[in-house]
Amino acid sequence: MKRLLLFITLLLTITLSQGQAVYLMHGVKVLPENQALFEKIEIDYVAKIAQDAVNKGKIMNWILIKLDPMIGEADVGYNYVYVTGFADIDAMNDAGSWWSNSKAVVGVDPEILYRDLWETSGIYYYQQRMEIPPVAPFEYVIFNFGHANNIPGYLEGEKQWMAYHKKNMKTTGLTAWGVGTKFLPVDTNQTTNVMTWNGFKTKTQAMKVLSNVVTGDDSWPETDLANIMPDGWQTVVLGKILGATGPTQ
Repeated sequence: MKRLLLFITLLLTITLSQGQAVYLMHGVKVLPENQALFEKIEIDYVAKIAQDAVNKGKIMNWILIKLDPMIGEADVGYNYVYVTGFADIDAMNDAGSWWSNSKAVVGVDPEILYRDLWETSGIYYYQQRMEIPPVAPFEYVIFNFGHANNIPGYLEGEKQWMAYHKKNMKTTGLTAWGVGTKFLPVDTNQTTNVMTWNGFKTKTQAMKVLSNVVTGDDSWPETDLANIMPDGWQTVVLGKILGATGPTQ
Protein backbone atom coordinates (compact mmCIF):
# COMPACT_ATOMS: atom_id res chain seq x y z
CA MET A 1 0.00 0.00 0.00
CA LYS A 2 2.91 2.38 0.69
CA ARG A 3 4.08 1.83 -2.89
CA LEU A 4 0.56 2.52 -4.18
CA LEU A 5 0.30 5.75 -2.21
CA LEU A 6 3.64 6.91 -3.55
CA PHE A 7 2.43 6.18 -7.06
CA ILE A 8 -0.74 8.17 -6.45
CA THR A 9 1.32 11.16 -5.40
CA LEU A 10 3.59 10.93 -8.41
CA LEU A 11 0.96 10.31 -11.03
CA LEU A 12 -1.31 13.09 -9.89
CA THR A 13 1.59 15.52 -9.81
CA ILE A 14 2.54 14.53 -13.34
CA THR A 15 -0.90 14.48 -14.90
CA LEU A 16 -2.90 17.18 -13.25
CA SER A 17 -0.20 19.80 -13.59
CA GLN A 18 -0.83 19.79 -17.33
CA GLY A 19 -2.91 22.85 -18.24
CA GLN A 20 -4.93 21.05 -20.92
CA ALA A 21 -5.25 17.75 -19.04
CA VAL A 22 -8.57 15.96 -19.36
CA TYR A 23 -9.86 12.93 -17.57
CA LEU A 24 -12.55 10.36 -18.06
CA MET A 25 -14.57 9.34 -15.03
CA HIS A 26 -16.31 5.99 -15.51
CA GLY A 27 -18.74 5.04 -12.76
CA VAL A 28 -19.96 1.44 -12.49
CA LYS A 29 -22.28 -0.48 -10.22
CA VAL A 30 -21.20 -3.98 -9.21
CA LEU A 31 -23.43 -6.24 -7.12
CA PRO A 32 -22.01 -7.42 -3.75
CA GLU A 33 -21.67 -11.03 -4.88
CA ASN A 34 -19.47 -9.96 -7.81
CA GLN A 35 -17.27 -7.40 -6.07
CA ALA A 36 -14.46 -9.71 -4.92
CA LEU A 37 -13.95 -11.08 -8.45
CA PHE A 38 -14.29 -7.62 -9.98
CA GLU A 39 -11.64 -6.16 -7.68
CA LYS A 40 -9.25 -9.07 -8.29
CA ILE A 41 -9.52 -8.67 -12.08
CA GLU A 42 -9.02 -4.91 -11.90
CA ILE A 43 -6.15 -4.88 -9.40
CA ASP A 44 -4.26 -7.98 -10.56
CA TYR A 45 -4.76 -7.65 -14.32
CA VAL A 46 -6.29 -4.41 -15.58
CA ALA A 47 -3.89 -2.24 -13.57
CA LYS A 48 -0.99 -3.95 -15.40
CA ILE A 49 -2.65 -3.33 -18.77
CA ALA A 50 -3.18 0.30 -17.80
CA GLN A 51 0.48 0.60 -16.75
CA ASP A 52 1.48 -0.73 -20.17
CA ALA A 53 -0.68 1.99 -21.75
CA VAL A 54 1.05 4.60 -19.55
CA ASN A 55 4.46 3.29 -20.56
CA LYS A 56 3.48 3.56 -24.24
CA GLY A 57 2.17 7.11 -23.81
CA LYS A 58 -1.45 6.22 -24.57
CA ILE A 59 -2.73 7.43 -21.20
CA MET A 60 -1.20 9.43 -18.35
CA ASN A 61 -2.76 7.53 -15.47
CA TRP A 62 -5.48 5.12 -14.38
CA ILE A 63 -7.03 4.88 -10.94
CA LEU A 64 -9.74 2.61 -9.51
CA ILE A 65 -11.70 4.04 -6.58
CA LYS A 66 -14.24 2.19 -4.45
CA LEU A 67 -16.96 4.43 -3.09
CA ASP A 68 -17.60 3.91 0.60
CA PRO A 69 -20.33 1.23 1.01
CA MET A 70 -21.23 2.53 4.47
CA ILE A 71 -22.41 5.88 3.13
CA GLY A 72 -25.82 6.34 1.49
CA GLU A 73 -28.09 3.67 0.05
CA ALA A 74 -26.14 0.58 -0.91
CA ASP A 75 -28.41 -0.39 -3.82
CA VAL A 76 -28.46 3.04 -5.50
CA GLY A 77 -25.90 4.49 -7.88
CA TYR A 78 -22.33 3.58 -8.73
CA ASN A 79 -20.00 1.94 -6.22
CA TYR A 80 -16.74 2.11 -8.20
CA VAL A 81 -15.18 4.87 -10.28
CA TYR A 82 -12.36 4.60 -12.79
CA VAL A 83 -10.40 7.79 -13.45
CA THR A 84 -8.24 7.82 -16.59
CA GLY A 85 -6.09 10.87 -17.32
CA PHE A 86 -4.89 12.18 -20.68
CA ALA A 87 -2.55 15.02 -21.62
CA ASP A 88 -5.26 16.68 -23.72
CA ILE A 89 -8.30 15.91 -25.87
CA ASP A 90 -6.14 14.88 -28.84
CA ALA A 91 -4.33 12.32 -26.71
CA MET A 92 -7.62 11.02 -25.35
CA ASN A 93 -9.07 10.48 -28.82
CA ASP A 94 -5.84 8.88 -30.04
CA ALA A 95 -5.58 6.43 -27.13
CA GLY A 96 -7.86 3.85 -28.71
CA SER A 97 -8.99 0.72 -26.86
CA TRP A 98 -5.82 0.38 -24.79
CA TRP A 99 -7.51 -2.09 -22.40
CA SER A 100 -7.91 -4.64 -25.22
CA ASN A 101 -4.15 -5.36 -25.15
CA SER A 102 -4.68 -7.89 -22.35
CA LYS A 103 -3.34 -10.92 -24.23
CA ALA A 104 0.04 -9.31 -24.83
CA VAL A 105 0.38 -7.84 -21.33
CA VAL A 106 -1.16 -10.41 -18.96
CA GLY A 107 -1.70 -13.40 -21.25
CA VAL A 108 -5.50 -13.38 -21.13
CA ASP A 109 -7.82 -12.70 -24.05
CA PRO A 110 -10.10 -9.66 -23.57
CA GLU A 111 -13.28 -11.71 -23.99
CA ILE A 112 -12.16 -13.94 -21.10
CA LEU A 113 -10.73 -11.27 -18.81
CA TYR A 114 -13.54 -8.77 -18.99
CA ARG A 115 -16.54 -10.44 -17.39
CA ASP A 116 -20.04 -9.00 -17.48
CA LEU A 117 -19.90 -7.80 -13.87
CA TRP A 118 -21.42 -4.33 -14.21
CA GLU A 119 -25.09 -3.66 -13.59
CA THR A 120 -24.94 -0.06 -14.80
CA SER A 121 -22.26 2.37 -15.88
CA GLY A 122 -21.81 5.97 -16.99
CA ILE A 123 -18.92 7.92 -18.53
CA TYR A 124 -18.21 11.61 -17.89
CA TYR A 125 -15.48 13.85 -19.31
CA TYR A 126 -13.79 16.66 -17.36
CA GLN A 127 -11.11 19.24 -18.05
CA GLN A 128 -8.67 19.91 -15.22
CA ARG A 129 -8.85 23.63 -14.35
CA MET A 130 -6.69 24.07 -11.26
CA GLU A 131 -5.01 22.00 -8.59
CA ILE A 132 -2.88 21.81 -5.50
CA PRO A 133 -0.35 19.07 -6.28
CA PRO A 134 -0.06 16.35 -3.63
CA VAL A 135 2.13 17.26 -0.68
CA ALA A 136 1.94 13.75 0.81
CA PRO A 137 0.60 10.29 -0.10
CA PHE A 138 -3.15 9.80 0.23
CA GLU A 139 -5.61 6.91 0.00
CA TYR A 140 -9.04 8.56 0.31
CA VAL A 141 -10.73 10.99 -2.03
CA ILE A 142 -13.80 13.22 -1.64
CA PHE A 143 -15.59 14.15 -4.86
CA ASN A 144 -17.97 17.14 -4.83
CA PHE A 145 -20.29 17.57 -7.83
CA GLY A 146 -22.46 20.61 -8.50
CA HIS A 147 -23.97 22.91 -11.11
CA ALA A 148 -22.52 26.37 -11.73
CA ASN A 149 -24.56 28.90 -13.71
CA ASN A 150 -21.41 30.89 -14.51
CA ILE A 151 -18.25 28.86 -15.15
CA PRO A 152 -15.79 31.81 -15.22
CA GLY A 153 -17.29 33.13 -11.98
CA TYR A 154 -17.14 29.66 -10.45
CA LEU A 155 -13.46 29.30 -11.30
CA GLU A 156 -12.74 32.73 -9.85
CA GLY A 157 -14.35 31.64 -6.59
CA GLU A 158 -12.39 28.40 -6.54
CA LYS A 159 -9.15 30.36 -6.92
CA GLN A 160 -9.92 31.94 -3.56
CA TRP A 161 -10.66 28.53 -2.08
CA MET A 162 -7.40 27.20 -3.48
CA ALA A 163 -5.50 29.89 -1.59
CA TYR A 164 -7.44 29.00 1.59
CA HIS A 165 -6.74 25.28 1.19
CA LYS A 166 -3.03 25.83 0.55
CA LYS A 167 -2.71 27.86 3.73
CA ASN A 168 -4.63 25.38 5.90
CA MET A 169 -3.48 21.97 4.71
CA LYS A 170 -1.62 21.14 7.91
CA THR A 171 -4.71 21.88 9.98
CA THR A 172 -7.29 20.12 7.80
CA GLY A 173 -5.14 17.16 6.75
CA LEU A 174 -5.76 17.89 3.08
CA THR A 175 -2.95 16.47 0.93
CA ALA A 176 -4.19 17.31 -2.58
CA TRP A 177 -7.01 19.24 -4.23
CA GLY A 178 -8.29 19.92 -7.73
CA VAL A 179 -11.08 21.44 -9.80
CA GLY A 180 -12.61 20.17 -13.02
CA THR A 181 -15.35 21.30 -15.38
CA LYS A 182 -17.44 18.72 -17.22
CA PHE A 183 -17.74 19.06 -20.99
CA LEU A 184 -19.61 15.81 -21.76
CA PRO A 185 -22.35 14.72 -21.45
CA VAL A 186 -24.67 17.72 -21.47
CA ASP A 187 -28.33 16.85 -20.88
CA THR A 188 -31.31 17.83 -18.76
CA ASN A 189 -31.15 14.67 -16.63
CA GLN A 190 -27.52 15.14 -15.59
CA THR A 191 -27.05 18.78 -14.67
CA THR A 192 -23.79 18.81 -12.70
CA ASN A 193 -21.02 20.56 -14.60
CA VAL A 194 -18.29 21.24 -12.02
CA MET A 195 -16.45 19.18 -9.46
CA THR A 196 -13.67 19.31 -6.92
CA TRP A 197 -11.67 16.50 -5.40
CA ASN A 198 -9.88 16.43 -2.06
CA GLY A 199 -7.22 13.88 -1.08
CA PHE A 200 -6.68 12.65 2.49
CA LYS A 201 -4.43 10.04 4.03
CA THR A 202 -7.21 8.55 6.18
CA LYS A 203 -10.97 8.18 6.10
CA THR A 204 -11.20 9.85 9.50
CA GLN A 205 -9.50 13.01 8.23
CA ALA A 206 -11.86 13.16 5.27
CA MET A 207 -15.00 12.71 7.38
CA LYS A 208 -13.92 15.32 9.93
CA VAL A 209 -13.60 17.87 7.13
CA LEU A 210 -16.95 16.85 5.62
CA SER A 211 -18.66 17.30 8.99
CA ASN A 212 -16.83 20.57 9.73
CA VAL A 213 -15.39 19.05 12.89
CA VAL A 214 -12.05 20.20 11.49
CA THR A 215 -11.77 23.50 9.63
CA GLY A 216 -8.92 25.77 8.70
CA ASP A 217 -7.42 28.33 11.03
CA ASP A 218 -8.62 31.17 8.79
CA SER A 219 -12.12 32.37 7.97
CA TRP A 220 -13.66 30.91 4.83
CA PRO A 221 -13.10 33.10 1.76
CA GLU A 222 -15.85 35.47 0.71
CA THR A 223 -16.97 34.47 -2.79
CA ASP A 224 -20.05 34.67 -5.00
CA LEU A 225 -20.35 30.89 -5.17
CA ALA A 226 -23.64 30.89 -3.24
CA ASN A 227 -25.23 32.71 -6.17
CA ILE A 228 -23.28 30.85 -8.84
CA MET A 229 -24.16 27.48 -7.26
CA PRO A 230 -27.50 28.12 -5.53
CA ASP A 231 -28.03 24.38 -4.93
CA GLY A 232 -24.54 23.92 -3.52
CA TRP A 233 -22.88 20.56 -3.98
CA GLN A 234 -25.57 18.24 -5.32
CA THR A 235 -23.56 15.05 -4.78
CA VAL A 236 -20.69 14.39 -2.38
CA VAL A 237 -19.02 10.96 -2.28
CA LEU A 238 -16.06 9.47 -0.43
CA GLY A 239 -13.93 6.74 -1.95
CA LYS A 240 -10.85 4.62 -1.30
CA ILE A 241 -8.16 4.12 -3.93
CA LEU A 242 -7.82 0.40 -4.67
CA GLY A 243 -5.38 0.46 -7.56
CA ALA A 244 -3.43 2.87 -9.72
CA THR A 245 -0.72 3.14 -12.31
CA GLY A 246 2.66 4.70 -11.63
CA PRO A 247 4.93 6.94 -13.69
CA THR A 248 6.18 5.83 -17.08
CA GLN A 249 8.55 2.87 -16.69
